[in-house]
Amino acid sequence: MRKAPAYLVVLTLLYAVGCARNSGSQSAVAQPREPVTAGASVRLPAVAGQFYTDDPTRLAEQVKAFIEAAETPHISGDIIGLIAPHAGYEYSGAVAGYSYAALEGRSYSTVILVGPSHRGIPLAGAALSSREFWETPLGKVAVNQDVTDKLLAANTSIKLSDLAHAQEHSLEVQLPFLQTVLDDFSIVPIVLSDFGRHNTLALAEAIASVADEETLLIASTDLSHYPVAESASEVDHIILDAIATFDVDKVYATDAEQLARGIDNLHCTCCGLGAVVAVMQAAKFLGATEAKVLHYANSADVEPRSANRCVGYGSVLFSGARKPAGDITGAAATPPTELNEPQQQYLLTLARDTIETFLNQGAVPEIATDDPAMHNKRAVFVTLTKNGHLRGCIGQIVAREPLAAAVREAAVSAAVRDQRFSPVVPGELPNIHIEISVLSPFMPVASYEQVEVGKHGVLIKSGLRSGVFLPQVAPEQGWDRTEMLENLCAHKAGLPKDAYKDPDTELYVFTAQVFGEEEDH
Repeated sequence: MRKAPAYLVVLTLLYAVGCARNSGSQSAVAQPREPVTAGASVRLPAVAGQFYTDDPTRLAEQVKAFIEAAETPHISGDIIGLIAPHAGYEYSGAVAGYSYAALEGRSYSTVILVGPSHRGIPLAGAALSSREFWETPLGKVAVNQDVTDKLLAANTSIKLSDLAHAQEHSLEVQLPFLQTVLDDFSIVPIVLSDFGRHNTLALAEAIASVADEETLLIASTDLSHYPVAESASEVDHIILDAIATFDVDKVYATDAEQLARGIDNLHCTCCGLGAVVAVMQAAKFLGATEAKVLHYANSADVEPRSANRCVGYGSVLFSGARKPAGDITGAAATPPTELNEPQQQYLLTLARDTIETFLNQGAVPEIATDDPAMHNKRAVFVTLTKNGHLRGCIGQIVAREPLAAAVREAAVSAAVRDQRFSPVVPGELPNIHIEISVLSPFMPVASYEQVEVGKHGVLIKSGLRSGVFLPQVAPEQGWDRTEMLENLCAHKAGLPKDAYKDPDTELYVFTAQVFGEEEDH
């Protein structure tokens, strides 16, 4: 297959964040804070005073009130996992109370918390915390170092990244509830931004392999983001019904179906979809057989002024007869990440057919395939060249759509929406060459010296400026690492050419499977 030059236009990505405002009442007795051991590494609260009150007395009373107000049915089996929301307590605290009320009278020694990254930090796989303790106004909670080490050993896509946790709220807001209902426990905080099947099921297997009989799993997620209240309620109940089937495939399919409906201002069905799937599947491996929805509400129920821009919240439990530690019979094999020749050809044909249909009819062809690889969410770029010269290149750097749909969207965008070029016209198509790059998740690197030319693509971020080069760009231009990074800084991100050396500059690397059409298409 002929190789073509490739450059990038970076698409702006929107990360949804739940509502946050301080609230709370005035009178409960707060739990005293435990002294921090001298020399201990502590993750201090990042959103106390924003998502929940930073006053320990008011916080203790508020959380207790949420839990006491919840009418949770009796659960006969073992509670292995749960879903709880993570918006400001004023909005979602009452719903979270249902999840945690179900834990009263039960004990767990370890709580594995899984949530999404809202901070726009690309993550390869999942990110753990290296801190010894996490602190809230109610005191500090130990991080289970043994389980952390086992997870790191279980899967190479699981890494330590305190940057990913530093300002993230999705896990922190769960801690005061846990500190209220559990007496003695440690935590394992995990965040992820890649919600694709490969990543989430690999994480589920890793979690199940290290969880013992005293481990609780928690998925932190809000539901629909930003439609009007009526649409939010409809979509939220549909996705909760899918979760209640306890079927990962059903959840993924329902998410895709709802996003495809064109509902005004619907940004997502679950901002923590990956966390939900990972915890659901891990709970199944550990013996859970039922998903029970306990409660639902949305922001308009609390604040009617949010009815035109609503966020949904749900409480769900996963329960059953827990299996012995280490018994994860039935765990699915990790799906392959590389596409085979027929799959590559399918996507190339889809890209060409999509451009041709769009230019001639203003529509796009249907995606008709049962291949699971085409339905995994992947980040992709489509590059168009004409007579060896770039004619358009657009894609997405975070996996937000199923692979086939992402290729279809990128193909149209590369043909008619790349602002550096005039739109492609039908008469050009015979001379257009198509190349597709399917990206891996992004991984942060501590130093630019870790960037490998010819292997890595690079994302650079500094303040509000960012830029990306695909892995094939540097070899095609004959650049060494310094030349690649200088061009990335100066010509893609609009930064000083040596900004990559600045310790405050963020660097991320990724790989890509690149394939293109034959000369005769």
